[in-house]
Amino acid sequence: MSHNGKSGVRHATDLVTPYAAGARRNASQYAQQAGAYVGPRARRVADQARSGYATQLAPRMERAMASAGPAGRQAAARSQAALAVLRGEVTPGDVRSALRRRQRCHAAGRVVRRIGMLGLAAGGAFAAWKWWSGQNDPDWLAEPTPGTEVLPEAEAG
Repeated sequence: MSHNGKSGVRHATDLVTPYAAGARRNASQYAQQAGAYVGPRARRVADQARSGYATQLAPRMERAMASAGPAGRQAAARSQAALAVLRGEVTPGDVRSALRRRQRCHAAGRVVRRIGMLGLAAGGAFAAWKWWSGQNDPDWLAEPTPGTEVLPEAEAG
């Protein structure tokens, strides 16, 4: 570097040094003020986050972990079944028969549900009919039975 370039750098350094020192002091002061201002609020927010974790997040995590157990076991069983198929241990006929058996079970369940619903509907209709027939058969509509009077001749006899 030439003498002229070095002197230019020194001159710039001399000019900038006081500003840099002032900026450093101001930055330190502002950082302390921000820490004093933000510190209590940050502690309060951290306490709220801790209590929120204990009351909201922890129970949800426990429920998720509890439900993940059965899902994991089911996924493991399915992967073992898929691996058995890939190895050729299960034939396509076995898969078809299992599928047909499952479809029959579902169909039987549907039939049972439909019969149950029809039974409930029929029972409700019968109960409504009995109630309605009781409402439409008041006593004043019925004809009185003829009296059974004792004849005077029968008493003398």
